[in-house]
Amino acid sequence: MIVIVLAYLASLIPAAVIYFWFRNHMYRKDEDYKLSCRAAFLKGVQSSLLVMLFSFSLSMLGSFLFKDKTTLLYIAYRKFIVLAFAEELAKFITFRRFLNTRSSASALDMICYMTLVGLGFEVIESVVYAFTTNAGQMLVRGITAMHAGYGFLMGYLYAGSRLTGKRIYAVLGVLIPFLLHGAYDFGLSEQFLALSDNSPFLSVSLALFALVLLIWMFLFTRKARNNPVYTVNL
Repeated sequence: MIVIVLAYLASLIPAAVIYFWFRNHMYRKDEDYKLSCRAAFLKGVQSSLLVMLFSFSLSMLGSFLFKDKTTLLYIAYRKFIVLAFAEELAKFITFRRFLNTRSSASALDMICYMTLVGLGFEVIESVVYAFTTNAGQMLVRGITAMHAGYGFLMGYLYAGSRLTGKRIYAVLGVLIPFLLHGAYDFGLSEQFLALSDNSPFLSVSLALFALVLLIWMFLFTRKARNNPVYTVNL
């Protein structure tokens, strides 16, 4: 139990780094922005309630659509739809609702807020995983910070839609994280891993991609905070 607790606390270190990076190292230093960052993070925590509602509804739908709960197709439905789709959609809806409460926001603000919504959900989800996974898995989850990374990608594409006026970017902002998230979860399922000795390659590749995404997140926001295109209110 002590090992799990220590692993859980260690897994929160990357989340803390990401939070304070966005809160303290962007182009804005005003108190209102810092309060907005805190509010976005807390909205992400609260989004877990919407996730539960979506997941329960989609799980009930799955019970009617699938009679055999052991098939690979049903497992794919569980991982892609009940889990990944419910979570990514709930986070996006939470972000949009939060954004509507701001009087104005730049493209970089949108990226920051969406990343923090994802981070807030990730922190609360980690509490659940602390009771269902081992210390190693907890550390991997913390280091990769996938919900924060997917939140950054979602915010980046949504900001792109606002900058260009092309809604397709906003659609891709939900679709791409959903597919990446679903593929990662599906790749870790026992049924998928049993298919071949090479099956773990999928989840390992997506975990490495999550790390690349985090590196891109830091590099991009560091550069974008000096770019008027991303710092002017839309």
